[in-house]
Amino acid sequence: MLFRISITFLLFVSTVAANAQDLKWIPFKWTGDSISGKYFDKSSIVIPVKINNIPANFNMQFDLGAVRTVLYGNSIQPYLDAYPDLKNKIDTSKKFLIQGANDPMFTNMVLQMGTTSFNDIEIGYFKKFGRKINKDSIFSDTEKHIGTIGPDLFKDKILIIDYVQKRIGICEELPKQYKSATFKPFKSDDGRPKIPLVINDKTEYLLFDTGSSLFTLTTTKKDALQAANPKIVDSLSVYSWGKKLTYYGVKTNKPIKFGHKVLNGSLVYYDEQETFQDFYKFAKIWGLTGNVFFLKNTVIIDYKNKLFGVL
Repeated sequence: MLFRISITFLLFVSTVAANAQDLKWIPFKWTGDSISGKYFDKSSIVIPVKINNIPANFNMQFDLGAVRTVLYGNSIQPYLDAYPDLKNKIDTSKKFLIQGANDPMFTNMVLQMGTTSFNDIEIGYFKKFGRKINKDSIFSDTEKHIGTIGPDLFKDKILIIDYVQKRIGICEELPKQYKSATFKPFKSDDGRPKIPLVINDKTEYLLFDTGSSLFTLTTTKKDALQAANPKIVDSLSVYSWGKKLTYYGVKTNKPIKFGHKVLNGSLVYYDEQETFQDFYKFAKIWGLTGNVFFLKNTVIIDYKNKLFGVL
């Protein structure tokens, strides 16, 4: 009997260890910024990365509101000049659409984040975008911001965002400790999750955008005022693709929920110019939501089964 109990225990330990090994953690960092005279210590999420065998320190923004992982043309240019093998990976026969232009792709790339490597992948070459890097500094130890990490990297996988411990995890099967999360199906046409939130007692779908760290919710003025008290309690002026926009925040009449789980926030923002109204209609969403709601939580995105979870 003791022998059989020991064997059972060892099998249990082995299963737990296998699940732990399957979950690969990647650390991320928050960057801070001053906006409208206010300092935000969590303005964006960046992940340190390595590209191919280039002996340089890079980072990329973690942005699930983007469609594709890209390298910024202006930022990567001095490395293209210094490493012909990298430049030769640009395939002009392959294109992707971004900001109305068809830009080429890098092919057969290796992107390393933490101990996790994405091998033989395609990455967009976002020409004429990004901050230029002085060629004299490309060999310094300072991290250079050179691109965006999009949801295409996590296709057919399970992505875990642990906001409290500042890390993301990638796995094929969900470890047992996360199965108690609240899960709801999400919609997606291009890899970007559209998640159901209960707003004013009605289920609405919003694009989940980890590139949005300043606002709980953004939507049209009409929809914002239907769900909130019209009194403006906050305002922020931000730049979006080179255009300055002022967002006004109003407090929702009822708590925002994911299923029966009350989320950490009550403000919804709109801009008077209705800049993204056409996009909301095209994408068939009520608006956008980002990191703010979930800073005390762990988010699970099961891309294989189109399930979104909050723990």
